[in-house]
Amino acid sequence: MNEYPGEVNFFLQRFQKRPYEYLDSFHVLSDRFIGAHSIMVSAHERALLRERDVKVCHCPFSNCGKGVPETPALLEDGICVGLGTDGAAHGGLSLWNEMKIFRSVMNVKHGVAQSNPAIMSAAQIISMATKEGYRLMKEEGGVIAEGKKADFITINTMQSHLYPTGNLVNTLLECVTASDVCDMAVDGRLLMKDREVLTLDEEKILYEAMKYMEELEA
Repeated sequence: MNEYPGEVNFFLQRFQKRPYEYLDSFHVLSDRFIGAHSIMVSAHERALLRERDVKVCHCPFSNCGKGVPETPALLEDGICVGLGTDGAAHGGLSLWNEMKIFRSVMNVKHGVAQSNPAIMSAAQIISMATKEGYRLMKEEGGVIAEGKKADFITINTMQSHLYPTGNLVNTLLECVTASDVCDMAVDGRLLMKDREVLTLDEEKILYEAMKYMEELEA
């Protein structure tokens, strides 16, 4: 949604409506609608997103080549904004990487203009990747609390690039990478322990991928 100038201009020229406005004319927008990207969103479209309770998912690495979203304005309007990766073939699947890129882009576009380097704080961005991700998917979670789904990861902070730290939240955003994740549980099921994937034969998958690449190059 609203990712490219050509996309927006096509709708304006053909229908005299912007993409979100066009979909709203068919009553498509609702609280079940997730608008990926949503970089070029007008003030009127933001109002539609708020009224219809539409959720938005930025994909920072992918978006950088097209524009910078007006995320502070979206959040001020009470719109749920999460973060995604836009697929394994475009920047990988690391939300840690996406969060770092997103913070830098937000500072360059919005923070510098307002002389506010904390225009999007580390805590807020981490919340977008966790708590708001659950809200975006209409699920209860994103926090460690009784009654919530047992979805969590653990991070090994006792490493030279992470410790000591003066601010753990900032360290999580600025320094942690996907390779620092030790354990992962989803809905109470342990999927990875001490960086060993328990549910898949990782060695076999990598071997088959290698053989496939060799066949392509043959």
